[in-house]
Amino acid sequence: MTATPAAPDSPGTPGATDSAEGPFAECVLCRKPTEYPETHKGVTLCPVCEWHEAQRAACSG
Repeated sequence: MTATPAAPDSPGTPGATDSAEGPFAECVLCRKPTEYPETHKGVTLCPVCEWHEAQRAACSG
């Protein structure tokens, strides 16, 4: 079995960070940094809170 090398993170890859993006907005629930810039309009949630909200919405039927 041949192992394939992992591809380096590209700018479009989730998890790739670029310090030139500027400061990130705070989550409105837990105040942790989100994946959105401070200029993002609307409610900003961190990935964990987004997942919890999606679970609540899916179960509310």
